[in-house]
Amino acid sequence: MEKSKKIYLVGLPGAGKSTLGKELAEYLGYVFADLDSEIENAAGMTIPEYFIHQGEGNFRIMEKETLHSFASKHDSFVLATGGGTPCFHYNMDFMNETGLTIFLDVSAGDLALRILDQGVENRPLFKSYDHQDLIQEVRDLAENRMDFYNQAQIKIRDNRITLDKIISYL
Repeated sequence: MEKSKKIYLVGLPGAGKSTLGKELAEYLGYVFADLDSEIENAAGMTIPEYFIHQGEGNFRIMEKETLHSFASKHDSFVLATGGGTPCFHYNMDFMNETGLTIFLDVSAGDLALRILDQGVENRPLFKSYDHQDLIQEVRDLAENRMDFYNQAQIKIRDNRITLDKIISYL
């Protein structure tokens, strides 16, 4: 496969997009960015605050604009997208047209544990769930988003995805 200079990591919250994205970018010598952080910088508020004050609809518009803007400003990068990014405003089509998309596919149970360990307060979609409810919510979210994630050019299904595993697909 020809080495892409624009790499988009997609997957559910907690899949490791940011952690593995930093490692991959360093390995390739590319810029790393987290789309949520880019949005927070542009909006001047956190994602949870944006959801509260502007609503999810406006957030999704800001997300699309930030995605397009970031991609147009950088020639080579690894971008950790938000979990919902591929599912709105034809963002998955845009990412597939402009670079390489990699789906980090981790089981719902493992994701729920990671989200609980990291703290739900930074994840507006999961704030009000206990452990059992969170697992079901992650399963439901996965089911709703899977058609979009499966459009990724590379799919890695593993509960312990590593940098070496990602590199083996490049």
